[in-house]
Amino acid sequence: MKKTTTLLSLLFLGIIATTNAQQQGKKASLNEDGTISVEIVTLPENYYNQEKSQVFDLLWRYGQPANPTFKNTRGTTLADIDNDGVEEILYGIWNTLYALEGDGTVLWEKPVSGTILLPPTVADLDDDGTLEIIVNTGGIPNAGRVYLLDPLGNDLPGWPLNFSNHWMLNAPAAADVDGDGVLDIITGERVASAQGFVHAIKMDGTPINANWPVEIAATPAFTPSIADVDNDGNADVVIAASSAGMYIFDKQGQVFPGFPVFDPNVKYSYQSPILADLDNDEDLEIIGSNHGDAPGFYVMEHDGTYKAGWPIATSEWTYSPPTVLDINADGTFEIFMSDRNTSGTPGAQLPTVYGLTAEGNNLPNFPIEKYGGTEGVLSIADINNDGVFEVIFPSVLTDAAGIGYIHAYSLDGSGEVPGFPLRPRGFTFLNGAVVGDVDNDGLLDLTANSYTQTFGSGVDSTFVNVYNLNVPYNPDNIKRNGYKGNNTRDGFVEIEEIVGVTDFNASSVISIFPNPSEGILTFNIPQEILNAKVKIYSVDGKAVFSEERNLETTSTYNLKHLNSGLYFVSISDGKKTITAKWVKK
Repeated sequence: MKKTTTLLSLLFLGIIATTNAQQQGKKASLNEDGTISVEIVTLPENYYNQEKSQVFDLLWRYGQPANPTFKNTRGTTLADIDNDGVEEILYGIWNTLYALEGDGTVLWEKPVSGTILLPPTVADLDDDGTLEIIVNTGGIPNAGRVYLLDPLGNDLPGWPLNFSNHWMLNAPAAADVDGDGVLDIITGERVASAQGFVHAIKMDGTPINANWPVEIAATPAFTPSIADVDNDGNADVVIAASSAGMYIFDKQGQVFPGFPVFDPNVKYSYQSPILADLDNDEDLEIIGSNHGDAPGFYVMEHDGTYKAGWPIATSEWTYSPPTVLDINADGTFEIFMSDRNTSGTPGAQLPTVYGLTAEGNNLPNFPIEKYGGTEGVLSIADINNDGVFEVIFPSVLTDAAGIGYIHAYSLDGSGEVPGFPLRPRGFTFLNGAVVGDVDNDGLLDLTANSYTQTFGSGVDSTFVNVYNLNVPYNPDNIKRNGYKGNNTRDGFVEIEEIVGVTDFNASSVISIFPNPSEGILTFNIPQEILNAKVKIYSVDGKAVFSEERNLETTSTYNLKHLNSGLYFVSISDGKKTITAKWVKK
């Protein structure tokens, strides 16, 4: 049963426009033990108080007391866990996981052991039409667990798992490592600074085979990424040890030849990589960033060598997770990274968000230079419905009053989108934003988390902030959404990837009726299409129907055999792809 929680704010203006100069601000940085430091910085005069040409509404803000020591990183999760065609917001606050409806009410809450720091992972592990929710916990005192929950927040049989109360680091990833058709859970366990384990776990809570877990020589550094990196037909697990190099394990738990790749000047923490075939050789590259004495952005081949043109040095440490996609649908990947660069001179702008080719060259209009860096999640979507994509990212800064920033810059070089930055209460440091239509009003919403950091002088809080962006919601306009781009957190990107919300031409439309329906799907398209490929994808990106034929402007399919829930209908002629959302009752 739902219960209504009093919201901290309703229908407040989502942009704080002050008239006085904001001379002082706060800058956050992350310590190696996971705690946060804050220093006072001088902001440029009237920093981001320019006249706004567009108004966004803060629909609501939900907040609760936060862990005083450790704060959330990498944002929130949007997922339609109850199969009603509308995404819920999943967010862990200290030792409780919350499922929030689009109006801010609490659908359910799940108390857990330990502290939740990373967004939940959501996938239909066994392809039965029901999503599962995976959550890691950790913190001090040690009380770490791995939870596997049903859509109502109940523990599945045999869960949670407890590995000597050790901190289960970063988010779990979901992927089919053993090739049995069911997604497995891949996650890291911190034992000590010089010892960790990587687990590959089946739905019943047992290891995928006797060779797992595998040991690494330091703390697991980031959420694992999983794909077939050497094109042998089997999935592989990519993980780094914080101070002991990069590892690749095959499904049998055997480390790849030449690994771990260790450089005493290179350390990894929090920068979960993306796996993609950048050079079309059918092998995958590892794309990420690192800190240490030689911080930078890297592209590593599966034999442990760096790709030509990489690594690219940065001026200081970065905890940036990359975003990788084929932004122009031209068969070539683009790479987006971020840096914490914040000038000591107010008003001086430094490179903050990088757009790079596979060869390591700057894309046109990049890097984005601004005052105030970022090391958070980079989401990419057309959030103002102008036909141009934007990169949406958080900041390392707040103003003197502790009000933070969510930025959105156009990829065409025209600068920050009118109406941005959004100004949530507290730091957005190390987090990010996700977009969707959580209140089902047909308009695009932006959801971002934030938190206060008082170091014991007050009660810290963490917040979920939901803004109405006042443009029509179109899932085709969302390219990469949230931590590692999708809710499985597997880190694998393909050129024609379709994961929940997908890479499509936004100028074409499919009209579906009735919608929702009980399984008879009828759609209209703008014109006849020869040799059309019709595919239907479940909300976690699995193809559940595929057919190739000539299409009339109106076509009907009987899909009563599919489970109830949200689906994406894709039609492609090989040059252009159009899509629509369909809900089966």
